[in-house]
Amino acid sequence: MKVEVFDDYQSIGHFLLGVSSVFIPQIFYIFLAYELIEFCLKKGKKREKARNFIGDLLEFFMGSGISGLVVGIV
Repeated sequence: MKVEVFDDYQSIGHFLLGVSSVFIPQIFYIFLAYELIEFCLKKGKKREKARNFIGDLLEFFMGSGISGLVVGIV
């Protein structure tokens, strides 16, 4: 399975939400719930595959990981 990361404009939003989740932890729960609901609804209609869902989560966690490291260093 080939996972595509940063493949569309929404990818920037996923990354920025990850960055902001370091400062506002509730964003993580909202994002995860949204992605799960979106995946379940779109999978039934054959519009989203698992690799897209995983890619969205990777973008989010890259943002939170990088910002967490920067905040930890500073």
